[in-house]
Amino acid sequence: MTVGLFPVNLRVATPAIGAPVLTLSLLVNTPAKRVSGVARIYQSTYPPLEFHADVWGNYSQLQLAPGTDPIIVLTLSGNPSGPTSGLAETFQFHGVLKSSWQSGQAGYKYFDNQRWHDVEHAIVTLVGALQPREPNQPVAPLYGVGLQQAKASGDLSQMKSLARQAEQQLADAGNIQSELTKLNAEIARLEGRA
Repeated sequence: MTVGLFPVNLRVATPAIGAPVLTLSLLVNTPAKRVSGVARIYQSTYPPLEFHADVWGNYSQLQLAPGTDPIIVLTLSGNPSGPTSGLAETFQFHGVLKSSWQSGQAGYKYFDNQRWHDVEHAIVTLVGALQPREPNQPVAPLYGVGLQQAKASGDLSQMKSLARQAEQQLADAGNIQSELTKLNAEIARLEGRA
């Protein structure tokens, strides 16, 4: 699994012709196990649908049996203005994905036209590619991609959310650097004894 902050785009749909199609454009923060982004639902058949929500949530990894790849349990909530807006939720998502974020199954519901609509047993597929980190490369935060999208859409709440995530990752990186310095000092001290 990729480490750090990376974007992932998922398509969530049932096999039924004319059924709504959900696309999730997410930014995954692996140190915090948090996810934020945008959900869009389209339906080309009558009645036509164009739904949008800012989404946020978290994920966890579970290993069902020894020696098997872990699965990702992803839970998202959303509304038109972001988590700090105080508006009621208009979107909920629960999915189980392979550890590579490549595929899985999900259910979600959205509030439109004065009522909740449920979609169950939807198939999740990765759209586009993840931004993997090579083992010999340093972690490079990818705030630019999400920030450019937020700026283009004028989404202030998403920009603020990305800024908070960037600050947290910088704080985490500072803590890691401090601990690494202490570890290297201890190694040097022990090597001096030998």
